[in-house]
Amino acid sequence: MKWSTCGEKVDEYITDKLIPKDDVLEQTLTHNKQAGLPEIDVSPAQGKMLYLLAKTKNAKRILEIGTLGGYSTIWLARALEEDGELITLEVVSHHVQIAQQNISRAGLSERVSILEGKALDTLSQLKREGCASIRFHFH
Repeated sequence: MKWSTCGEKVDEYITDKLIPKDDVLEQTLTHNKQAGLPEIDVSPAQGKMLYLLAKTKNAKRILEIGTLGGYSTIWLARALEEDGELITLEVVSHHVQIAQQNISRAGLSERVSILEGKALDTLSQLKREGCASIRFHFH
């Protein structure tokens, strides 16, 4: 058995046993596919892992580099406390538009800021604006 096949089976098992059905996340993946985004989102098990990592860190601010359609963004933003903030960077305008729709549908627009542009430029912008320390980042 190839490693990729074995890894996929493990991922499917974990998803089936440990991750409840989530309509918002499923709609996000469907919307991403319909919008023609590349199918390179994290898996549900990986999303849950990101959620748990951010939750156990008690992250108040999260930086995500590469938004795509916002699937992992939703997982991460759900881990934040009410006053938490997630900043996500995306270079492709179409991806920003789709992510904004998905994040809004998830009810997380108040916690998520999408900065459009090249990561080096938007990171420099954050530094110039005196962005407070970020305790959790994902790319």
